[in-house]
Amino acid sequence: MLSRVANSLYWAGRYVERSEHLARYVNVQYFSTLDAPMSQNKMFVLRSIANMVGLEYEPEEELQEEDVLFKAVLDPESASSLHSSVRNGRENARGIRNTISTELWESINKYYHFVRTYPVEVFKTRGLYDFCIQALQHCANIRAHVHDTLIHDDVFALIQMGIHLERAAQITRILSNKLYDISSLTFGKPNHPIENYQWTITLKVLEAFDMSFRYYKASPNEQSICEFLLTHDTFPRSVAYNMEKVNQYVLYISQRKAFPFDSPEFYISKMANHYKFLEYSEFCDNLQEFLSDTQEKIIKAHTLLEKEYMKI
Repeated sequence: MLSRVANSLYWAGRYVERSEHLARYVNVQYFSTLDAPMSQNKMFVLRSIANMVGLEYEPEEELQEEDVLFKAVLDPESASSLHSSVRNGRENARGIRNTISTELWESINKYYHFVRTYPVEVFKTRGLYDFCIQALQHCANIRAHVHDTLIHDDVFALIQMGIHLERAAQITRILSNKLYDISSLTFGKPNHPIENYQWTITLKVLEAFDMSFRYYKASPNEQSICEFLLTHDTFPRSVAYNMEKVNQYVLYISQRKAFPFDSPEFYISKMANHYKFLEYSEFCDNLQEFLSDTQEKIIKAHTLLEKEYMKI
């Protein structure tokens, strides 16, 4: 397979997955103020969304709700907006239309036109919930077409590799951002009442609340959240699960029986096993540093994959 085609397949998967997590984060975080403790006000929520997207504002600046939400979601000029992610995903898919199914291309194309033509004024005033729910439905439709309309060969593996690596990155980023939110609300005081509420929001952002409660049968706390979202090897929205999936797909594509220490196969296999057997006691003393280190490892995994299979 040409490296250009491999690159487009991989990035189409990554961009669609990125847009889904952003839609869910904005939706859950914004509407969390409806039943939140008094200390979680609208300005806190807007700063949380801005930090998640990477928007830069002065620490004491009064944020404007319409401005933050537009730049995070529908701004075509912002490289980190949902609009840009969907547009980039569609451009990657457009270049490989003869490689993927018509159904998959049409579902990606419909998602792009939905985002591009959504009325900005409606979004700014009353359309946030409607937009986010429809965006999530588009993403689910795209994933279904990936799974159900493609031959499960190298094409499928490259798209899935992008989806799962991006999901691992987004899980880590969301955890890091919520840890910062908790610190800013509790001023670093342990066992603050608002802390458990923020962990609940984290689970809802990642669609993990019900399964976490079923698994632990208790209210969420830092340890249960981190174990579930970082090390649980059978939950699809954990880092361990997604890195194992990346590992499986890269080994399928490679088909090498032996690989050098500097290969993506070696690095990703080692990384997948590390998170699978990781214990909370190994990283609990400095969780934010551990999450930053995880993000760097995911970036290195991407760099190795790009060098080996997608260098144009």
